[in-house]
Amino acid sequence: MRRIFAFAVGLTLAFDGPLAAQPASGELGFDVPAGYVRHQKDGIVILAPAAPDEHSCMYGVAGRHGATGPLEAAAEAAVSQVVVPGWSRLDDRHAAMRGVSPAGWPYAWWRAAFATQANGQRQAVNAMALVLPAGPNQVHVVWGMGSISRCLLDDAIFEQLLQSLRPPGWTSDGGRAFTQALSGSWRFNAGSGVGLQQLTFGPDGRYVRDLGTRTHLGVTERSSTTSSGGRFTVRDGELVLVPDQRPGDPDRYGVRVFEEWMPGGWRRSLTLTDRRTTPPGVTQFSRIEP
Repeated sequence: MRRIFAFAVGLTLAFDGPLAAQPASGELGFDVPAGYVRHQKDGIVILAPAAPDEHSCMYGVAGRHGATGPLEAAAEAAVSQVVVPGWSRLDDRHAAMRGVSPAGWPYAWWRAAFATQANGQRQAVNAMALVLPAGPNQVHVVWGMGSISRCLLDDAIFEQLLQSLRPPGWTSDGGRAFTQALSGSWRFNAGSGVGLQQLTFGPDGRYVRDLGTRTHLGVTERSSTTSSGGRFTVRDGELVLVPDQRPGDPDRYGVRVFEEWMPGGWRRSLTLTDRRTTPPGVTQFSRIEP
């Protein structure tokens, strides 16, 4: 993995194509994720893990680029034209996401596997681009790459980076669009019926959290459920849950509502990022449609 990251960092720093055509960060603000190191040369920003392992991904910011049409198409084009220009697709498979931030700006994410020849060896990576509006016919491009077997470019580091983005000149809508997308019920299942959590957000600013567990003791099965509620707000990019039983001790999460491309169509999902842990814990919920 260290050789893979050394190859990718070296390739990006030496690259003299479209990725270097404009200042990498432009005016897009962001925070360097915990455990990552920022590299920069000729305006190209690379965010690489300080201690890479087999699960690590590399991210970066590639500045403003021209784009027309829907953001989903711009994200796909950015991968082949900005992130890995001249590389070949390994197959026809891809992954895609689209959503709206708590501040109201839309974004799209697209990932596929690519390969190239470098120094007489074939190198293959997963490559990703995330795009968000940067003005008329322009988008900001955030990119990522890593091992095709271990790096899916949607990990806790990606959540930190995405939730820290601050596009210039964007006036927040006060969370109106995001709160509308958040409204409804979302469910997380730990698997095999062992644990379940469900969150329901209402248009009146109240939420309900239901928890269920199932424990097997020999041939005996025990189940338990709890339910709590309170008020919620979206403030400064965070979801703040204020339980009725402890109003002075709210729960705070980095939050993202998005649609994920699945065979047969788009599936709505919610992620909550607990920033109190290292690395941050990310829980993904699926939307329960009426």
